[in-house]
Amino acid sequence: MKTKGPLLSIILVIILLFSSTSILNASDSVVPEVGALLQNSYVDPVPEQVLNAPSVEEMLERLGDPHTTYFSATDYANFINSLDMRFSGIGIYVDIVSDGVLITSVIPGSPAEQVGLKKNDIIIQAGTQILAGLPLETATSYIRGLDGSALDIKVKRGTQNFDVTVIRRTINIPTVTGEVLDGHIGYIKLNTFGSDSATLFGEVLNKLKAAAVNRWIIDLRDNPGGYVSSVIDIAGYFIGSNDVVQFKGRSGLTEIYAAPDHGSILNQPIIFLTNKNSASASEILTAAAKDYAKATLVGTRTYGKGSVQSMFPLSDGGTLKMTIAHFFSPLGHAIDKVGITPDLPITTTDALTTAQLMLINTGQGDPNPQSGDIKFQAGPNTFTIQLGQARKPEYWSAFNEILSNVESPTLNFEQWGNETWSIVTTELNTRWRLLYPNYRNYGTMTEVSLAKNFVITFSRPVSASSVTNQSVELIDTLSGERILLDFNPINETAIQVTPRQPLKPNSTYWFIVHSIVQGTSGQSLKVGTLLIVKTVETKAGALGLTSKLGPDNNAVNLPDYGQAISDKAKGAKYN
Repeated sequence: MKTKGPLLSIILVIILLFSSTSILNASDSVVPEVGALLQNSYVDPVPEQVLNAPSVEEMLERLGDPHTTYFSATDYANFINSLDMRFSGIGIYVDIVSDGVLITSVIPGSPAEQVGLKKNDIIIQAGTQILAGLPLETATSYIRGLDGSALDIKVKRGTQNFDVTVIRRTINIPTVTGEVLDGHIGYIKLNTFGSDSATLFGEVLNKLKAAAVNRWIIDLRDNPGGYVSSVIDIAGYFIGSNDVVQFKGRSGLTEIYAAPDHGSILNQPIIFLTNKNSASASEILTAAAKDYAKATLVGTRTYGKGSVQSMFPLSDGGTLKMTIAHFFSPLGHAIDKVGITPDLPITTTDALTTAQLMLINTGQGDPNPQSGDIKFQAGPNTFTIQLGQARKPEYWSAFNEILSNVESPTLNFEQWGNETWSIVTTELNTRWRLLYPNYRNYGTMTEVSLAKNFVITFSRPVSASSVTNQSVELIDTLSGERILLDFNPINETAIQVTPRQPLKPNSTYWFIVHSIVQGTSGQSLKVGTLLIVKTVETKAGALGLTSKLGPDNNAVNLPDYGQAISDKAKGAKYN
């Protein structure tokens, strides 16, 4: 039986993806305080050898819980500011590499941009500190600093090193941003669940609705979490006033939190983007959307951090962050050390690009499929991809990775042809049949020179002006790159085709002649043709292709990281 319960203290659901560098310099006077908190409120019984430790640092080390730690006053302030994306630094997104701190992107207008730092630069030294070999959080602590303070850094760019001085500044990054993609897709990026995120989310949502979007992408990639009150509020836009999350603590009670009623919910196709850094509060929202079948999850498995921490102020001015419970999905599914599995795994290509491709032509039914359309089910939504979109270079890799899931028993791939949907069972090595289903195949040419010249021979005079980079294509099957070609008529029935750049070794290309090629009398090929080309480093040669433009216009064969802070516990239920 569910009953109303008392308000909770400020609760955190915290995950530290990178090792915490909080200074464990608690004074001896708080050792009894920390011990009492562990003994009375920690999620599990604490052994005596932990409680008898001579210092807070030793006590927490013996406990062995990376999510229970001591914050100095400064560390705590920095932590709270980070939830609202408020930092004092130089304005960069980073990752750790062997040489130091890799800049993955530069915030526009930031001090870093002003001094010319660029994506893929590596900061190898900050002040006098060499950054090679340090954990990310440790390394970045040397880059952060007080507003207005100067930082001398040494930067590696390619093979060159240079020195630069940057003036740190307070940087405020919106926790929620949004834009319209492809004219009708509403894209919302949730960076964290900060104190203002619920309000910002509602504002962004309304602006996108006013722009008449009818499909949605909610990007939770690299979102480490934030306030539970924010995620519960935002969940209401997807699941209505249903339960959002369960907290299970040491007492054995299950505390259940429901979302607010915003008056309406999004019922249009929705995709959530997740990755290994989607954590804590991000997982609360993702799990709720999955439990209630409200969104398709695309990307990689989430981090899997489902323990709950509370912040306890100490008499020395520090704060103890301590695990007091675990959280579960609305239907009781575990998240801690498990994570949430996507409906469509996307690991090698950009998940956002994949989601755009999935939603460009996907609507509420799509009653008029086109020949060659690919349809599949992922989570609660059915998606339709038109071949004209899938063939574009910007979507090529994304479509290929979607096809890599073709044998999944849950996705149910089908292709439209001959006025019916047919189950797709094609192996990847013949995926050209999916992208060019009505084309005739010449087979495979192997050991092709990197400086290959191709010759297309027709049985009737061909209009040289119809042979262009639009009607004849050489496509890198891995990337979708179209190799620019030059065309030189040999005679009225033969065209030499020369790639403007050498082909890549050990690669596969498709040499495609589209049906828009015309004869001199205006007739076109009835169907296109395709040859598979596999390269090695061999001498240049010529490929003879034969096409016949017959009287019937038929073509014949041409051969600890993350946060979820519950600052409000209104409406908690217990069972």
